[in-house]
Amino acid sequence: MSAASSSGLDDPYEVLGLERDATPEQVKSAYRKLALRLHPDKNQGERAELAAEQFKAVATAHGILSDPEKRRKYDSGGFDALQPSDLEVEVDLSSLGVVNTAMAAMFSKLGVPIKTSVAPHVLEAAYEGNFVTMPLHFGESTSGKVEKSNVAFYELDLQQSHIDAGFVIAANSPVASKFKLLLFEQTDKGSWELLMQEDSYKVHKVTIAGLYFLQFATYGLGAKPTPLDTANDPEAVLFKRLDSLQQREMVTLKPGKLVIGVYGDNFFKRVHYTLEAVLPSEGQAGPAVTAERVRQLEQVIVRKRDQLRHFESEYRKVQASYIAMCDKFTAEQTEVEDLLKSREQAYLELLAVVKPSAEILNRPPPRQRSASSASPHVSPKRDSWGRSMSTGDHGSPRCSPTAGEKKRGFTFRKIFHS
Repeated sequence: MSAASSSGLDDPYEVLGLERDATPEQVKSAYRKLALRLHPDKNQGERAELAAEQFKAVATAHGILSDPEKRRKYDSGGFDALQPSDLEVEVDLSSLGVVNTAMAAMFSKLGVPIKTSVAPHVLEAAYEGNFVTMPLHFGESTSGKVEKSNVAFYELDLQQSHIDAGFVIAANSPVASKFKLLLFEQTDKGSWELLMQEDSYKVHKVTIAGLYFLQFATYGLGAKPTPLDTANDPEAVLFKRLDSLQQREMVTLKPGKLVIGVYGDNFFKRVHYTLEAVLPSEGQAGPAVTAERVRQLEQVIVRKRDQLRHFESEYRKVQASYIAMCDKFTAEQTEVEDLLKSREQAYLELLAVVKPSAEILNRPPPRQRSASSASPHVSPKRDSWGRSMSTGDHGSPRCSPTAGEKKRGFTFRKIFHS
């Protein structure tokens, strides 16, 4: 293991034995090998404590490097750029007691993401070949149930024509159960190891997941940033929306037996699911058209992600200019009001309405002040765009949108294009 940093954590690249330009596939491969070797179930006795610490370091490293946004943060600023939530380790629900599982379920319902991992006994059973498969055929759906932290194994007869055409393993749960869709690969020694996994996600009232073996790249997308995540920067709801877009691993398949698993990821209940192997090009006009539509949309979204990154840079510059203009606006407004008050006082004295004091008689004539030399003022409370939330002397918001603008959506076009 690598030496600990000042934060007490190990460099994730060193932990996984990777270079900084490692691909997502290399990250996954390194994690699988180390996790299998260091898992606590395989290291009992004297090595148990050391193996447990090393396993946690490997899991943390994988959590950082497998997430595009976390990896970008770490590469730019190390651990200091990461939030505590970025360092969370996946939870094995099969190892939790009833109380801890209930707590995890409660936090999940409140919107706190709970990451889960495949139970070790499932990986062991696959590795040792101690499992029974059910048949899966192209174009035929099958339904079933699987208990929490267990897996239902399926076997698909794969031909070269299927590989050349491209296909999809599709699963859904009509009762919105949480599950993982797993793909196992047979090693040269005959054992089966986990090669890919896709977590289900909710769409309307169902949960879905897919394994994609198409002739083009597909992408996974993380959860939308919550208002809590973007409380200090509301614009990040847009700018960070596509940051989690990550290309799914494209694996090389061979004709023969393909082993797929549906893993129960509910906190308590068994999972109800439907599974199907879909060939978009085999006389099915609907799926074929849909696959092409997905290909086109993925290309557009990737371009949009790159455009958003460029737009954010431009936006932040304009935002900074706008805030500077707001500060100047407030300073100018203060100066104008002060000058008008002095003018009014002078006219009152000139017309003998009031008698000038000795202080006023000895005061030098007023001079126009530049914005830079304006008297200091207390900065008003501002929103995310730096707009003043306080009111002026006549009750009008300073540098703030009018009521009509609030209805239409405030624009700073008036300031820069007037």
